[in-house]
Order: sequence, then C-alpha cells, then structure tokens
Amino acid sequence: MVSGQWYLPGGPEQSARHARARELSRKIHELANTDLPRAQELLRELLAPGSHAPEMLTPFQIEYGVNTTFGKDCFVNFDVTILDCGPVTIGDRTMIGPKCSLITVTHPVDDVAKRRAGWEITRAVTIGEDCWLGAGATILPGVSIGDRAVVAAGTVVTRNVPADTLVSGVPAKIVRELHV
Repeated sequence: MVSGQWYLPGGPEQSARHARARELSRKIHELANTDLPRAQELLRELLAPGSHAPEMLTPFQIEYGVNTTFGKDCFVNFDVTILDCGPVTIGDRTMIGPKCSLITVTHPVDDVAKRRAGWEITRAVTIGEDCWLGAGATILPGVSIGDRAVVAAGTVVTRNVPADTLVSGVPAKIVRELHV
C-alpha cells in the first residue's frame, strides 16, 4: 500500500489495521474532548511509531493511523479526515483547521475497468513546520507544503506549495509570498 504501486485494498493486514484504527478512534471520541492527556495517550497508540500526539479535537477520521506522523505541538480542529493509505507527515507547530482533508489515495482516472475493480495507488502528503491549513482545505495525493505556508480556507491543493507562501482557490494558486 505505501510502496506507491497499484494495489487492491482489503487484505487481512489492512483489515486488521482498519479495525485497530476504528477501535482507538472510538475510545478517543468517547472522551468527548474532556480528557486531553488520555486522548493524546490513545493518539500515540494510533499514530506512527515516534509520532507526537497533537491536540486533536473530535470528531475526526483517520483511516489507518500507522502511516501518519505529527511533529511537536500541532493542533487539529474538529471534523478532520486523514486518509493515510500512504505516508502523511506533518511538521512541528502546524495547525489544521476544521473540516480539512489530507488524502493520500487515488484511483485510476483513465481505466474504468480497473477503477470498478477497486484498484488504488498512494502518494505521500507532507506538510512542513509552522503551517496553517484553513477551514475546509483539501490536500490531495502527492502534495508537499513548505514550511510556514498558509493554505486559505476552502482551498484544494493539487500541487506542491513553496515555503513562506499563501495559497488560495480551487485549484490552489499562490496569492503572495509571506515575510515571516
């Protein structure tokens, strides 16, 4: 799955990882944002080994967890979706607004038969340090966002974003350089 090759989902290992992620997510959601230390303890179990646990408000959806790594002091607002069939790496002090989506998986565009059969491929998503993803931003497979970049609310990011820039729109376009 994380190899970057076409694959068919649903094998026993994937099913076990899905079940584990759903169970850990259920336990976090049951806390209803009332016990941050316990939620962060459960998040450390859910996320990739060595990942820091962000301050993460529920509800959220993380498909596998084991492919997602957060840096130190990150914040994730309500209703965030992370489809981490491939690697997702989020740098220190990055803030993710409500209803954002980080997507690593895609399906065949030009091959309907292969799409009907359920084939998938992943491309890593990387978000630098000190970034801010505004509410409802969508980051698509294979995108890297440079350090200190800001993604405006509602933006759909289809290509890499340079460091120290503000992007906005569908698809995202550079609005201006940031002088931080």
